[in-house]
Amino acid sequence: MNNRPNIHPRLDRNITKFIAIALVILFTAIAFYLRALPYKNYQMVYDNAVKLGLSDKAKYAFLNANDPWIEYWLSDYLHQHGITSWASLTRDNPATHIFWYPWGRDFTNTEHPFIPVIGALPLGSLDTVRWVSLLPPVFGALMIPVAYAYIRRRYGELAGIISALLLAVLPASSARTFAGFVEKTGIAVPFLIAGFMLYSEALRRLDARIAVAAGTVFGFIGFIWGGYSLAAVLIAVTSLLAPLAVEWKHAKNVAIVNIAIAVGFTVVLYAASLYAPVSAKYGFIAILGAVVSYATTRIIEQLQATRGIRLAMFSGPRLYATVVVALLAVGTLAAPLLGIRGRALFALAWPLRMMGKLHLSALAETVAEHSSPLARPDLFQDFVRQANIAALFTPIAALYLLYRAFRRKEAEHLPLGLAALGLYYAVMGMLYFLQVSSVIGILAIAAVIGLVTTRKTSDSPHRTRVKRTQHDSSELRMVATGALFIVILVAAIIGARTTYAMMSGQVATITGYSINAQQYGWLYMLDLLDRDTPNDTVVVAWWDYGYWISVGAHRPTLADGATINGTQIRMLAEFYTATSEDEAVKILEKLHLEPGKTLIFIHDNALYDPKNGNLAYVIGLAGFPSIDIAKSWAMLHIAGKDKMGFTVGNDKYKQTIIYKMFASAPYSFGDVGTVFPQKYLQLVGTKTIESVTLFGEKTKPIEFKHFKPYKVIISFYTDSKGRLLAVNYGGSVYYLVQVLILYKWIG
Repeated sequence: MNNRPNIHPRLDRNITKFIAIALVILFTAIAFYLRALPYKNYQMVYDNAVKLGLSDKAKYAFLNANDPWIEYWLSDYLHQHGITSWASLTRDNPATHIFWYPWGRDFTNTEHPFIPVIGALPLGSLDTVRWVSLLPPVFGALMIPVAYAYIRRRYGELAGIISALLLAVLPASSARTFAGFVEKTGIAVPFLIAGFMLYSEALRRLDARIAVAAGTVFGFIGFIWGGYSLAAVLIAVTSLLAPLAVEWKHAKNVAIVNIAIAVGFTVVLYAASLYAPVSAKYGFIAILGAVVSYATTRIIEQLQATRGIRLAMFSGPRLYATVVVALLAVGTLAAPLLGIRGRALFALAWPLRMMGKLHLSALAETVAEHSSPLARPDLFQDFVRQANIAALFTPIAALYLLYRAFRRKEAEHLPLGLAALGLYYAVMGMLYFLQVSSVIGILAIAAVIGLVTTRKTSDSPHRTRVKRTQHDSSELRMVATGALFIVILVAAIIGARTTYAMMSGQVATITGYSINAQQYGWLYMLDLLDRDTPNDTVVVAWWDYGYWISVGAHRPTLADGATINGTQIRMLAEFYTATSEDEAVKILEKLHLEPGKTLIFIHDNALYDPKNGNLAYVIGLAGFPSIDIAKSWAMLHIAGKDKMGFTVGNDKYKQTIIYKMFASAPYSFGDVGTVFPQKYLQLVGTKTIESVTLFGEKTKPIEFKHFKPYKVIISFYTDSKGRLLAVNYGGSVYYLVQVLILYKWIG
């Protein structure tokens, strides 16, 4: 008889563990690779810009969209002056006066410090701008092992691997974590997942120490992102519902656990409020939910102890559920009074917005990410394309987790189930929540797969074990696992292809639309402003470009991507849509601007025929996007002119300053114009622009009394090989160009 121990099970477990770790490492590497794909394009554009003589401005090719510019500027400031200099970035610091002219910007009360602090500490030989550009893929990759650790611990090896795979490759999970797009949400997600992991463990063990750790991690998000408010709401709602997800005898204990989470959250949140725009009210909301839960359970226990309250209809859970439903209803209605504002409020109440009963500010309504995917078919299609499997199965997964929590008394599923369902609801009202909703949705889907494919004996004394025959259970589980594996694999392949396509052609917004539609006019203009204008020159530009000009040219602007400066943005809208020069000048005076020291900037794409001197703005032509002309609708809306019959292109619109400047400026090309790259100067020669077409009509030059053209830059679009982009239009060759226009206020 062979009495040697059977080492095969242990060997199998070790092999399985090794394979799982190898897969997670592979998926982490894939996640970083996909998210870092744009970086090589940025480097190529940088090299081209240096060759074109823009060495000082070429570095901005590594910053995509708007917010990354301010994260870079803050990181560079801390890198030069020390991390402790964060506290000095108030309006009293002259360095901040290039923002929100003439007041300056108090960054300690309007920005979160985590990204600038990390950005100020570049690794190895990387300079600040390249390190900041790489932060998103670094934290996007970090999300993978954190998610795996959470899901594997609670839901099994297969579920952990699935979560790692999907988070690595799906477009929505990559959307705010790709190179160059330094955005707070993407950086905060790994911490959010870690908070869920600890919260789940605290509820499973009913351990107050782990609960404090969970609250601490959630509170730390306040240093990174305004999404700490979502964590506060989650803690409050989970606290109220958790006693219903355990046997009633454990209700008081689970309430104590939630108090510990709320306390840990509030303490760290208070610390964050000393350095960031964090409201301590959200700590109060979290504590309120936890304390009310505890107090209610105690009161019900006292009622149960009295002789008259022992009827089945007044059982502890039923009475508590009645109270909680009432409290949640009252809390939802009283959300504004509790301090819930902005996106958090509209995440709750977006159906009222869809019905026209609740409105964002005029400014907020013009921000693309505040749109609902239900508003237009194309938005919904894009939502499904990016969210992939999360768009279809998140609600089902969330509801199943909640079923397990309440029906089987498995409270550890409650935070993930509530968050997945709540964020899915939120993203239906506002696309801003797309990434975080999809990430949490993927975790929920992976968790459910783990629950339905893994046979696991309950380790809690208050759960019921359902017995089935080994044969039937194994067979059903194998079929389910195989079907789910195919679905997940197909979703991952489609997602990876979509993500690769999105990332491989990316260039920074300031340098074009893709690697095959790039231009360098913006970098040239920043260099021109920096070299050729006095330091006290203020540039009036739409808020989208405030960061680019203030950071890139070191010149003051009135508003920027921090759209919290609503007053000056509204005044900018009123200026651009003014119907007379005198009206426009009065607005400039209200903005404390001075003649001779003020430039007005507008730009758009156009088709340019240098041979015949014709220029036609692209709006409605060539399938190429319009820029500021298209954005005029936002200016009209914010200024309230849309309610007065103004629409882009109609007769009233043609009376506005922005229309007149677009219509007239190109005629001054012969006097104040230049082309870029200047090697194409021979293509243009000395010819002037004789004809300007806008909205299908030829315009006429306008003689302004208070403004004069300062510079007209025609920047040619090229492909990755440097070839000019052109179309045949009306029998002539037209080049795709960007027209950058600067007017000077002369008094």
